[in-house]
Amino acid sequence: MNKVFSLIAVAALSATVLSACGSSDSKDTATDNSASGSGSGTQEITVNAKSFEFTPKEIKVKKGDKVKLTLKNTEGAHGLAIPDFNVDLKKDGTAEFTADKAGTYDFNCSVMCGAGHENMVGQLIVE
Repeated sequence: MNKVFSLIAVAALSATVLSACGSSDSKDTATDNSASGSGSGTQEITVNAKSFEFTPKEIKVKKGDKVKLTLKNTEGAHGLAIPDFNVDLKKDGTAEFTADKAGTYDFNCSVMCGAGHENMVGQLIVE
């Protein structure tokens, strides 16, 4: 009887854990919520950094938007640099800039964080 109860308990716990893994609200792309047009809004974007990846990996804003970019380290110590906009966050921090030129700009980890450091990259897309 105890074995049957234990099996049922393990099955129920496993189903709960697996369903929680599949219901993530996070996205790999951050987009702005401003009205279409000149891009006069302020976009507040948080990028989470953990061992060898950023979430989101792609950020989309409109040309002319003011961007408030926050880096949050969720695992390890990382930075975030967007050289084309003179952004270089070390560890947790916030930077503000105006996305005044359209194009696609790479960002990367600016704190040496281990063997996968060179893979910590993403893109800022200014439309």
